[in-house]
Amino acid sequence: MTSLLHAFALVPVYLLAGYSNTASAQTTLASVNDAGSSSLANSTSTYPLALSASVIAALILFFIAIKLKRSNRSLQHQLQKAEGKLSEKQLQLNNLVSVDQLTGTANRKAITTFLSDFQKQPHADGEFIALAILDIDYFQRINDAFGYFAGDAVLKEVAQRIDSELRDEDLVGRLNANHFAIVLCNLIAPKTAEGIIHRIQNIIAEPILFNDADINVTCSVGAAVQEVATLDLAELFKLSEQALLQAKHNQRGSIFLFSEHAQVALSRQRQIINQLRERNFDELFQLAYQPIVAISDRSIVGCECLLRWVADSPMDLDTSELMPILEMYGDIHAVGEWVLETSFRQLASWHNELDCSGLFVSINVSAIQLEASEFAEKIVALAETHDISPRDISLELTETVAIKHLEAGRKQLALLRNLGFGVSLDDFGTGYSSLQYLKSMPASTIKIDQAFVREMNNDSRDAAIVDSAINIAQALGLNVVAEGIDNAEQHKLLKSAGCNYGQGYYYARPLDAFQFAGAISREHKLRLSG
Repeated sequence: MTSLLHAFALVPVYLLAGYSNTASAQTTLASVNDAGSSSLANSTSTYPLALSASVIAALILFFIAIKLKRSNRSLQHQLQKAEGKLSEKQLQLNNLVSVDQLTGTANRKAITTFLSDFQKQPHADGEFIALAILDIDYFQRINDAFGYFAGDAVLKEVAQRIDSELRDEDLVGRLNANHFAIVLCNLIAPKTAEGIIHRIQNIIAEPILFNDADINVTCSVGAAVQEVATLDLAELFKLSEQALLQAKHNQRGSIFLFSEHAQVALSRQRQIINQLRERNFDELFQLAYQPIVAISDRSIVGCECLLRWVADSPMDLDTSELMPILEMYGDIHAVGEWVLETSFRQLASWHNELDCSGLFVSINVSAIQLEASEFAEKIVALAETHDISPRDISLELTETVAIKHLEAGRKQLALLRNLGFGVSLDDFGTGYSSLQYLKSMPASTIKIDQAFVREMNNDSRDAAIVDSAINIAQALGLNVVAEGIDNAEQHKLLKSAGCNYGQGYYYARPLDAFQFAGAISREHKLRLSG
C-alpha cells in the first residue's frame, strides 16, 4: 500500500517535467506559425495544468476514502466490542434476576417463571407435576454452633445434593434462608414424587464435612401434586406450604404429601380458621373441667381445663384436631390467652363462692405459647389480677412437646416454677427419652399416660411401668397424677403403689363450670355431715 501511494505522489512531478520539454519545442515553432497558430498553442499549453489539478484532486479523494474506510473499520470494531460487553452485562443481570447467588440454583422468580412456562406447553393426559418445599431442620443451630460460613457451606452442599437426584426436566431453587423448592415434572403418578423426595432426604442426611467437622442435617418436606391438565399454580404453592407445616408438626425430618384426603382436611381447616377470625371466642369455645382427686380419699383437689369447640359447624371437632390447626395457622396465641383468662377467672370465682381455697387448675399450654418471650409475665399478671396463689395454677404440656421444644420453654417454665407455679408433664412415658428430660425439665408433677393405666390390672408389664414411674417421681420429689382411671381395680392398685392423684371416668367425666361447682358443694356437704 505504501509503494502504491508513493507512485501516485510522483505523477504530478512527471507531468510538470513533461510540460517543460514541450514548452521549449513550442517556442521554435511559434516563430514560423502565423497569428492563428499562436492562439492554438496558448490553448494547448493550459492542458497539462488542468490534468495535474484533476490528478491531485483524485488523490485527495482517494486518501480521504482510505481514511474513512479505516475509521469505519475502527468504529465497527468498537461497536462489536461494546455489543459483546453489553451481552455480558445482560447475562450477568439475568443471572442476578433468576439465580440464587449463594447456591447457584434458581430463585423464587425463576421457579415461578419455570412453572408458568411449563403450564403453557402441551402435555399428555394423566401427567402430574409436584412442587415440594424442603426445610433444613434447626438450621439456626448450625449457624450458632459452627458459624455463618458453615451455614452457607451447608446450603451450597444441600443444593448440590438435591440437584444430583433430579432429572433433566426437574428444577431446584432456593426460596429463602433455608427453604428449597423442588419441581418434579412429567410424573406418571403422585407416588413417584414421594420416592424421589425420599432419595433426596437420604442423601442430605449424610454428614457434611466443614473444617474437619461433620455436620449432620435433616430436612422436613411438604409436597403437593396436581394433574397438569388442571394445574393451578397459586393453589400448588399454597398446598405445598401447608404440607410443609403439617410435616414439621408431625415430626421434624418427615414428609407430608397432599392427597385427596388431605385436600378435604385443608378445606375443613379453612372453615375452622374462618370462624375463629370472624366470631367471638365465647361463641366458639367453652372450657370443661375434669376433676383430679386425691387417691387416698377420692376428694376433689383440682381439675384439668379442657378446651371444647361448641360452634355449630363443624360439630365433631375435638381438641386433638383443633390444637394442631391453631398452631399451624398461628391462632394458638389468641386462643391460648382466652383459655388462660377464662380458667383464671373461673378459679377465682370458685375460691370466692365455694370457700375452697387450695383448689387448683391444670391448664394445657402449647409449646408455641412458651416460645413467646412475655408468656411468664402474662401468667404472673393474671395471677395478680385475679388474686390467685401461684401454687393453685399448674401449666400442663405433653412430654413429647416438652422434648421437642425444651430449650425454648425451659427458661419460661423455670421462672414460673421459682415463683411457685406448678408445671405438669402430661402423657409421661410416651416420650423417647423420658428420664433424661425429666431430669432437666423444671416439672413439679408427672401425669402417667392412660395407655399404661388402662391395662395395668391385666398386663404385668404396664403395672411395672406405672410402679416405676411412681417410684422415680417420689425419688425426685414430684407429685404423680394417673390418667384414665376407669374402674375400682385400677384405683386400688394405684393407691397401693403410692400414687398421689387420679383422674378418669371412675371419678367423673369432664364437667362444665356449673356442674363442677355442684360437685364441690356436694363434697362439702358430705364432709359436714360426716
